[in-house]
Amino acid sequence: MDRLLVKLPSSPTPTTHWIRSDSIVVGRHPYCDVVLNNNAVSREHARLTRRGDGVYVEDLQSRNGVWIGGVRIAEPTRIYSRDSIQIGDATLVFYSDSPNARRASTLPDAARSQSVCWRDGEQDRPNITSELTINSSSFCEEGAAKRRTACEYEREIRLLEERVRVLLDFARILGKAEDVADLTPRFLTSVLRLFPNADSACVLAPSSEEAKSKRPELKLAHYKRRDEESDEPFRVSRAIVKHVVATRSAVVSDAAFEDSRFDSSESIVRSSICSVMAAPICDVATNEILGVIQVDSRKSGRRFEQDELKLLAAVANQIAVYMENQNYRDARLREKIERREMELATQAQRGFLPIELPKVENYEFYDYYCPAKFVGGDYFDYVPLPDGKFATLLGDVSGKGISASLLMAKLSSEARYGLLLEKSYAAAMERLNRVYSENRWGDRFVTFVLTILEPETGTLRVYNAGHLYPTVAKADGTVEFIGEGRNGFPLGVVPDATYEETVYRLEPGDAVALMSDGFPDATNADDRALGARGVTELFRNPDGLDAVRLGRRFVVGVLDYVGGARQVDDQCLVVFRRKPLGESAAAEATSTASDA
Repeated sequence: MDRLLVKLPSSPTPTTHWIRSDSIVVGRHPYCDVVLNNNAVSREHARLTRRGDGVYVEDLQSRNGVWIGGVRIAEPTRIYSRDSIQIGDATLVFYSDSPNARRASTLPDAARSQSVCWRDGEQDRPNITSELTINSSSFCEEGAAKRRTACEYEREIRLLEERVRVLLDFARILGKAEDVADLTPRFLTSVLRLFPNADSACVLAPSSEEAKSKRPELKLAHYKRRDEESDEPFRVSRAIVKHVVATRSAVVSDAAFEDSRFDSSESIVRSSICSVMAAPICDVATNEILGVIQVDSRKSGRRFEQDELKLLAAVANQIAVYMENQNYRDARLREKIERREMELATQAQRGFLPIELPKVENYEFYDYYCPAKFVGGDYFDYVPLPDGKFATLLGDVSGKGISASLLMAKLSSEARYGLLLEKSYAAAMERLNRVYSENRWGDRFVTFVLTILEPETGTLRVYNAGHLYPTVAKADGTVEFIGEGRNGFPLGVVPDATYEETVYRLEPGDAVALMSDGFPDATNADDRALGARGVTELFRNPDGLDAVRLGRRFVVGVLDYVGGARQVDDQCLVVFRRKPLGESAAAEATSTASDA
């Protein structure tokens, strides 16, 4: 049977999870099949699925990704027995008794498949004879050891001293550079100082847009010639660069135009390169190509040695670390800015919502608002009307997030304006519908309910635009729905829609709830929605609770039902209750005594 061995830094003892179903979810949330209590793990981080040919792991759009063999996967990837899966700080080792689960090759698919595309369609396929893998401590030395004279040793010592000074300067340049564009021109000057045999040096890197694609196109980012007065066009051998990218190795060639690895490529001949070194700049964590650094000699007789290749590989690694740190810094800065913007958006949205409960004689109010994201598309408001009546409004804009919150802000202003401008409440509803039927909103629509209360008589007039029916908790413990079967089209669906009025009388002790569908659609860990029946049971009020206690008990009941499941929709609730006659008289007596 298939199983996962889970190793966590916080626990010295690994745990075993048996894979008993065809699909399991790994994440931080309690409802996941494999729960990893770690801040670096997303709520639903990864899914393991059993298919006909084996088990596959899929990244569920997590923040920190899923890594196999040091490579971040971008699509469902097959795993084999003893493969290690890195999720946050946790390591999951997959074991299987199936003979088909044995890996035929240890080379990660992502490393084999990544390549660089060229717009001119050049297809050089070099024949590999030797290479130096980045981060490798040894490689095959070619040729017999040379005997050196005393003068040659002195020159070598002076060269080593100069290289040490250059490397120190190079480290200072890395420390002061603001970004890669600022870094490149200065460090290429240092590279030419490191390699006296070199006539030129260059760096190739993808553009910011290309870097996000699976097959980035490398372009010449910057180059430096030792002869600054030369006006010859600067050419780069694409065959050499493609070989370095494909093999993830640094290469040195004593005679590039004769090297069998490059098949006497026409691009090498055109570039007049005699001897060349090139090394990949690879992301330390993912092994993805960030760029290529190339040093070449274009004058016959100046050749590079294998030890110089090691030095170039070390320089490339140093640049890669710098670029990774820069990317991490930029990502953290963007995240900080985005979080601040979302906090400001949340504060702005709160400004469109009531800041305190209304005070209407003989009535109590309670409201609750919780968006699924930083901001949401649900809306509610209280509007005292000039004739002594009181309007309560609640709407739900389709969608979530920033776009929905902007439409919510529009709804807030238009609803108040329509109630005060139009001659009837039905006309105010029709005006709102025309506003949202305009083409500028795309396919957005709004479900909306408007209630007009006459406080003295308890008469409630309801206008419903495709929203949930107002729920009434009667004083005798029963529950009723106002206007069942009589709600109109949502705002923005039918431009000339009309809205029918439903009249209901609130008796003393009756409580009304207006809510968005985030409550009946709330799901638990078994993916079962609360539904209309659940809402009915939670809103019953046989104990005669006031509006605040009744509303709080309802919200807590929904949260208890959901448990630890993720909130997927905005939730908005308004409860108002007509006080029983005894409570109203007692409140009036208390007020009179305090005034005396």
